[in-house]
Amino acid sequence: MTASVPAQPPARFAPYHPWDRTFYLAFVLACWLGTVMGFAPAVTDRFTGQAPYKASLILQVHAFVYPGWLVLLTLQVLLIRVKRAPLHHLLGLSALALIPVMAVSGVWSEILAQRFRGPEDHLAQAFFIIPLFYTAAFVMLAGAALILRADPSAHKRLIFLATITIVGAAYTRWWGEALMDAFGDGFFGMIINTFTPFWLFAALAVLYDWHTRRQVHRVFVIALPLTLAAHLAVSAIYHAGGGFPYPAP
Repeated sequence: MTASVPAQPPARFAPYHPWDRTFYLAFVLACWLGTVMGFAPAVTDRFTGQAPYKASLILQVHAFVYPGWLVLLTLQVLLIRVKRAPLHHLLGLSALALIPVMAVSGVWSEILAQRFRGPEDHLAQAFFIIPLFYTAAFVMLAGAALILRADPSAHKRLIFLATITIVGAAYTRWWGEALMDAFGDGFFGMIINTFTPFWLFAALAVLYDWHTRRQVHRVFVIALPLTLAAHLAVSAIYHAGGGFPYPAP
């Protein structure tokens, strides 16, 4: 009889790789690039008095806390680079306060936008599903990251997904019109012109995991199919309302 070879258990996912420092720093820089390019026109209009309506207090809070997330992310990445992990862990707890404020201000700001555009734009309600999805997905992913902060590899990938969810909206403001012209606003066209930035970032992260670890982290294995299903559902709801997106204020 031939002795059977016992199956090898799957290799443990390495929490760190020497290239991680460069990858996540480049990611932060890409987030800032998309945010600046996507929102610079709206910010310019606001400061030059050309915005379509006055910025309420909640809109000002919204405009402060969302870049605040990127400031926090930047500091956290830099703290790890300089090997200040205890301070990284302590500063990360500020997200417990920041995430709820981001969620409330994001939805409330969109409600104000609905009130401004709603009487003149019967398609505004259809668009509402998109910022609602962004907010819900961000809260769930960022919340999961906080819960799993003792697992470094899962934690930083959940933070990555949470961040590309909201930064994807900034890139969409930058690229969205060109993508819509190219692919239209049908069921799949809407997914392309709205969620392409998210999937580009996600694909890069998956390829990076495979190149550096020869496996894909379970966070991506679980979260990305669920996200795809959510994007399909968002498009279905959006088109049920006959929507055509307008740029958020």
